[in-house]
Amino acid sequence: METILDSSTEETESSQSMQIKAASAPIVPIPKPEEGEKLKTQISAPSYLFSLKENDAPPFRKPCKEARPEILVGTIMSENEAVAMIAFSDGDKNNGLRQFLGYFLVEKAIIMNYNLSEKNFLVSLLLETIDYAAQRDFSAFKLACLVTIYLSTHLYFKWYYWQSPSAVWFYFKELMVRHTIEDSPDGEEVFEPEECYDIVSHFHTVYLNNLPLIHILTFGAYRLKFSWPFKPK
Repeated sequence: METILDSSTEETESSQSMQIKAASAPIVPIPKPEEGEKLKTQISAPSYLFSLKENDAPPFRKPCKEARPEILVGTIMSENEAVAMIAFSDGDKNNGLRQFLGYFLVEKAIIMNYNLSEKNFLVSLLLETIDYAAQRDFSAFKLACLVTIYLSTHLYFKWYYWQSPSAVWFYFKELMVRHTIEDSPDGEEVFEPEECYDIVSHFHTVYLNNLPLIHILTFGAYRLKFSWPFKPK
């Protein structure tokens, strides 16, 4: 029996495969350069270096209502899930924890399973964060809250394609304050002030300093050109 392909079906599938996670990401297909055509020099990378006005970029209008910092205890990872994660790690010393985190990220809709670059990055980030928490003897409750805050901040970052580092930084710091202040109507005391300061420093080192690379791992990069400024002798 001969299979007949519908051209409209092919167009639909191809258009779906080109969708980008962030609603504000560029949707115009990037044309292939003609033979002999030189790539236009981009002075800055999105939201990170110098000014975006130098680039051919879409209007920077946020697509929908922006998320606000709130109490996140038990929203992404619960205390029981943190205990199960550690137990899974004890069962398989080599790959147990990495395997658990891979399934966990997909199950919680943090990432799509096919986005391997973002998946590998988040697994590595969480492995480092879990090791950081273990060195400071955090309880399962504090570990679950810390993982939840880190993942919530990453979701906030990738919600908007043109998100600025300062917005991510202020969002994370306010989350930490809400989970440190005692007897606040919109906060809960999970971490001590000294722990809060240490966590903020850790996040700045492992996440915020690497935001340009995280942007590429999350959204991909098109026509990326590297140049080496030093001439061989």
